[in-house]
Amino acid sequence: MLALLAAVAAGVTIGGVIGAIATGDPRYVIAWSFALPISIVAAVFAGLRSASRSFRETGRAGASAAASPAGDPALARVERMQRRTAASGAPSPVDLELTVAPLDRAAYATSLRATVAPSDLDDLQPGSIIVVRRPDAAAPGVVLDLAPQPDWARLRDAERLRSGSERTVPLAADAPRWSDPADGGGTSPGSGTGGGTGGGTGARTGRPASGSGTPPASVAASRSGAPRPWRTALLALVVVAAAVAVLVPAFDSIGRLTRAVASGDLSTAGVVLGDRHREIVDALALETGGTEFVRIGFYADYALASAPSSPGALTIDGYEYRWDRTSHGDPEPIQPEDPAAALFDVDDVDFSRIPEFIDTAQQVAGIADPDSVIVSVERSPVADDSGERRIRVLVLLGAPYEDAAVLIDPATGEPMD
Repeated sequence: MLALLAAVAAGVTIGGVIGAIATGDPRYVIAWSFALPISIVAAVFAGLRSASRSFRETGRAGASAAASPAGDPALARVERMQRRTAASGAPSPVDLELTVAPLDRAAYATSLRATVAPSDLDDLQPGSIIVVRRPDAAAPGVVLDLAPQPDWARLRDAERLRSGSERTVPLAADAPRWSDPADGGGTSPGSGTGGGTGGGTGARTGRPASGSGTPPASVAASRSGAPRPWRTALLALVVVAAAVAVLVPAFDSIGRLTRAVASGDLSTAGVVLGDRHREIVDALALETGGTEFVRIGFYADYALASAPSSPGALTIDGYEYRWDRTSHGDPEPIQPEDPAAALFDVDDVDFSRIPEFIDTAQQVAGIADPDSVIVSVERSPVADDSGERRIRVLVLLGAPYEDAAVLIDPATGEPMD
């Protein structure tokens, strides 16, 4: 869980950094600022937990190896258990009937008498899967290994979940006793604690032969200390998915920035020198709930507007478009004396011509490469000869040694007097 949390936080961090660079949106800065320490702390604790688990597994394996009886390990099923009389709380002598499934030969049935602690009796109930050791590979005798090494403990636990044809330890009916002719026959009884007579050496189909007690490779690969490529791939996928999810709102901005970089003019990814003026106006109209505005101004990275507080109102509020989203601001500090006369309908202006108006203003002012450009659309503060306050486009150009303000008629695209 800690590793998953670290992966999610890392993805949010990566997405936040990319989003902050591409858009400048403070939400992305906040996102990665919070996610980065979370990812670091979670990764550190995940690493410490993994190391601790590895040390515990190593310690258990060492202790188990030291305490384990001699012989090759094998899985076995308890078919029958008979407990002999013992004092209360004292170790109990038990007689067991087992089905043993070695790695290097066919499964067989055998008997075993052992003395076990009362706490181990639950593990020896009929039907239980246990681990045993075979001191002599040529004899049926086995001894109990109730504290097996971790790899065999995992094999035992996995076998407990299997049924039908998936079983590694066959049913008792399919496991002849050691002396059964079907199992080869002819071997004298072996020494040790197991019972039974006869012998055989046939290898059981589908099981790898091994005389060293080493589990199959699939089991060895599942040890806690072994590499798990699937887990690394899953965590990497989580990182990528989290980063993409964070960046979804910024896809348009990232696309514009990419195109601007390809064109060699980063300013075209902005607002006033871009080509999204109509799109921005539509977003502002959706925010205000109407198409009537007092003023709309386009700046390098944002747009500001003055419009009625609500459709039909004669109070004017400020609105903003920034980071690809709009917001409703405070009341305008200077309210127009006649709001109704100051309003204009944005549908009366072709905002897609703003780049054309900027080019015209540069030609009129003689400023080919301005440092700053601001475009404002509003009604003229004074009426013309016909008594109408015409809609005008004011283009403000800034250069190192001069500034210019050029009025453009949005209907004709020509400079206004």
